Amino acid sequence: MKFSLVNRLYAGFALVVILVVLGGILTIRSFQKQKHESAWVQHTYKVLNQLERINRLVVDMEASRRGFRATFERKYLQPYELNLPKITPAVTTLRSMVADNQAEERRVDSLENAINAILSYWNENDHRIWKQTFAENVELTDREVDLMDKIRTNIINIRTEEQRLLVLRENENEESADRSMVVLIWNNFFILVVGFILIVVTYKEFKRRLRAQRILNDKLDEVVELNNQANQRNWKLVGMDQMNASLQGILNVSSLSQKCLKELVEYGNYVAGAFYITDENKGNLRLAAGVAVPAGIPQTLVPGEGLTGQAALEKKIKVIEDIPGHYWKIKSATGETSPAQLILVPLWMDSEIAGVIELASFHKTSKVQLELLETQAKDIAVALNAASSRDKVMELLKQVQEHKEILINQQEELRQSNEELSRQSEVLQASEEELRVQEEELRQVNAEMTVKNKALEAAREALSLKASELEASNRYKTDFLANMSHELRTPLNSVLILAKMLEENKDNNLTARQREYATIIHRSGSELLTLINDILDLSKIEAGKIDINIDEVRVKEMQNDIDDLFKIVAQQKNIHFIQNTSADVPEKVPTDKQRLEQVIRNLLSNAFKFTPEHGTVKVEWYIKEASLCVSVIDTGMGIPEDKQQLIFEAFQQADSSTSRKFGGTGLGLSISRYLMKMMNGQILLESSSPEGSTFTISIPLEPTHQPFRPIVESIPAKEQVQEPVDATPDDDRANIGQQDKLILIVEDDKWFADLLKEVSRNKGFKTIVAHNGQEGLYLARKFRPVAIILDMNLPVIDGESILQIIRSTDDLKDILVHVVTAGELSPHTANNVNGYTQKPIQQPDMEKIFGDINAQLYERLKKVLIIAAGPLAGDPHIRSKTEERRLETQYDQVSSIAEARPYLAAQKYDGVIVELGGDTSAAVAELQDLATLTAASNTPVIAYLDKDISPAEEAQLKKHASAIVRSAALATDRLLDELELFLYKLEKVDPANVETLKELKDTENIMEGKTILLADDDMRNVFSISALLEAQGVSVLAASDGQEALDVLRQHPDTHLVLMDIMMPGMNGYEAMKQIRQDKRFTRLPIIALTAKAMADDRQKSIDAGASDYITKPVDGSKLLSLIRVWLS
Repeated sequence: MKFSLVNRLYAGFALVVILVVLGGILTIRSFQKQKHESAWVQHTYKVLNQLERINRLVVDMEASRRGFRATFERKYLQPYELNLPKITPAVTTLRSMVADNQAEERRVDSLENAINAILSYWNENDHRIWKQTFAENVELTDREVDLMDKIRTNIINIRTEEQRLLVLRENENEESADRSMVVLIWNNFFILVVGFILIVVTYKEFKRRLRAQRILNDKLDEVVELNNQANQRNWKLVGMDQMNASLQGILNVSSLSQKCLKELVEYGNYVAGAFYITDENKGNLRLAAGVAVPAGIPQTLVPGEGLTGQAALEKKIKVIEDIPGHYWKIKSATGETSPAQLILVPLWMDSEIAGVIELASFHKTSKVQLELLETQAKDIAVALNAASSRDKVMELLKQVQEHKEILINQQEELRQSNEELSRQSEVLQASEEELRVQEEELRQVNAEMTVKNKALEAAREALSLKASELEASNRYKTDFLANMSHELRTPLNSVLILAKMLEENKDNNLTARQREYATIIHRSGSELLTLINDILDLSKIEAGKIDINIDEVRVKEMQNDIDDLFKIVAQQKNIHFIQNTSADVPEKVPTDKQRLEQVIRNLLSNAFKFTPEHGTVKVEWYIKEASLCVSVIDTGMGIPEDKQQLIFEAFQQADSSTSRKFGGTGLGLSISRYLMKMMNGQILLESSSPEGSTFTISIPLEPTHQPFRPIVESIPAKEQVQEPVDATPDDDRANIGQQDKLILIVEDDKWFADLLKEVSRNKGFKTIVAHNGQEGLYLARKFRPVAIILDMNLPVIDGESILQIIRSTDDLKDILVHVVTAGELSPHTANNVNGYTQKPIQQPDMEKIFGDINAQLYERLKKVLIIAAGPLAGDPHIRSKTEERRLETQYDQVSSIAEARPYLAAQKYDGVIVELGGDTSAAVAELQDLATLTAASNTPVIAYLDKDISPAEEAQLKKHASAIVRSAALATDRLLDELELFLYKLEKVDPANVETLKELKDTENIMEGKTILLADDDMRNVFSISALLEAQGVSVLAASDGQEALDVLRQHPDTHLVLMDIMMPGMNGYEAMKQIRQDKRFTRLPIIALTAKAMADDRQKSIDAGASDYITKPVDGSKLLSLIRVWLS
């Protein structure tokens, strides 16, 4: 009996199922047996562990007894007493564990008897220990050793038997596993054989049937093809006939274009179309007709512009597929969509382009349709040429008629012009006579002016001489006031501090009368200081030496400053103080905050001075005529109208008795008026005696910015400073330890310097003192302090020059500099210091100076979070090598990103090192999670890998990591290189700094002898970077564009690294890197991209083009060298 295909398949599948079920049953039985054997193996291990525990208990008890017999101290019996209650339960547990083995149970009984024997022996001889002789002690010990040997023998016997059983059970387990493996292999083999037979049978049957079906389909296709060809020929003939019929009888180009396009769209089943014809006058394409085109379609096109313009330059039909969705929308009342295909048909007549037809279709155009369009294009071009010729003839006839009319008009205009010229000739003759008369009068006037000019020149010379004398006088006055100000402030500083210390009377050794004297001295000194400041401000204003620094200032911040300053004054004088702000006052205004607050303080000081108790002082802020207005209103004594102008003059007041009654010099309003003029503002006064006064200042919201006045340069920055001669200085220079924090005080006032020194020592700093600029500069270079307290008015070398030298010297530029001086700092100087306090200073000021220094020193400590659970977690070299490099870094360590979350949320870290595992997808997920946590603080993340990865995986990780370091022999050094790269930034590369950069630490000398290709079109960059690299022993190859870089690289294939600028003429850096990566020799060549662009996606664009890493210009020398070391290693 012959089986059918279906029956054979059923039989085969049934056999496979039987084999699978049989294999499963055998596998389950094998697993159950292995589980049973494994349980006995575990049981043997438990017996051995329990036996070892009993052995330890007996040995500890024996040692405890011996220790007691040797010393007779009860503390040595503690282990014996602790283990005594444990020994019997331990033996009982062991007996229960070997209950299945009678031989082992007998051995346990023997062990228990031996243990009981020694316990009884110990118990019987407890009372003899105190009385026994040495010989008795030896006899006792020998007996104890015999009993212990019996215990050890029993333990060894039990252990030997259990180990033998363990070996037998493990062998049985392995044999069971081998048998299971053989059964599974044979079962799977039979399943595969049966499955293969089924596949072969099925395949042969399907192959036979497909062959028969293919023969039948081929015959049907031939019949269909013949029928299609006949239909296509008929369709083409009908289309050509209809197009020729539509072209008959049309005489102008516009109608012809519309008719042709309509016929093409309807017959070819197109959805839209546009007909462009050639404008011979302009040489471009003009839209002549359209069907279903959008409103914004171009009306004219230049040949070569866009797809349609490009089609005009080609002589064949062009089909565009895969049209983007936004390219061309076909709209209807119910919606819109994009065509699937565009067909561009150029219309050529001989060697000239007559036009272009653009058609849109929802479906793909067939070959027959394209053939029809090609045939119709020739007919349309001929008809278009004929219609165009007719249009030209009609245009020429029209132009002839227009030219004829223009000639008639020109003849009439020429006749009128001749008549006008004759009339103007007569007028010119009369004017010439009048000019001769005026010329004579001018000669007389010139003679008189010459005499007057000589007199004016003499007067100008006299005025110039007076101006020079006046300028010299003002300069002498300004210099005198500036010098006197310093000379007065310096001793006054000491007077105020000492008076304040006496007033506080911390030692409680002054009488109340003496403290009152100190208070009077301090108050009088403060008033004298105010007078000195006012005189100095007035002299600076008159000399034009005060700078107005315009910046965006918060109005609320100024109001808070005024509140803090005058709220206590108002409480002390029992005066009601109010500030009101109009709703139209902006949040920020452009002004000089310091000068504006100075003016308001002067006005408020006068208001509080002249307002009696229970009066009111009010400040109103509002906007008027594009200006910020601040009105200070008081209910004081008022100012008579005849005195209102007088009070704005220097040293003038409304009443001569005012200074005696209320105090003051009369300078405040004069200074305020000058300051408001410098800020393009004004001060207005409304007052009537005795009703009070209203002072209003007005500042435009768009002030004129004052130009910055640079400081006067002093000695050159590189001047060599000789060691000063100083006899036995009383400071800490001879007692400075390696870990001490050292502060240098540069102050010419020796008493004030000693005061600062004592405060510095009380704050935990070692302190050295210099009394002139030369000595201060020498000590700074010799001792390298962590901070400098600097006076600006110093003998020998002034403070401005010292600051300039410090900031231009690599070894000193990072030192904190806090200026304490009597004068004000220019904006340029203020930007170069870390703090500024103006003399005279009080005790709280000194506390603030050293508090700021401490805070800034603490901010230099870099914090790094290490996330590691593998080898990196236990690596001690990171911290040790950090100390060797003298990196001020504090490390926190966690084992996972989940554990790192509270750390990152609680404080800001300067860097994160994360150790990643071998799974790349998991590593990417961890980095994405970490990037989310560090995104707000922009913290750099360095990934540490314990295996090598492919370039594709590396590019994937670099999207979320700032740098990647792989585990290797020098991995810790490369990790610290990367960390130092992100934590510590140095100045950009400059040829003048190459000598300093040569001294950078390079423990491995990995750059020496290497060849680096530098591609940059800027020769200044090439020179400076080449000098930097050559100083490290590198051989530099230079190229000025991308193509030259490729040529140089092919000539020197042994190049170790490439520095590639992005923006270069010719071939740019992106294209050059792509071509380098196409060469298989350079697929792993390190390429570092250099660019002045620093947009967010520039790094990724460089990486995608083939760069290994990315650095922005201006280039940090240290960063570039560290980056090169990382990639070369």
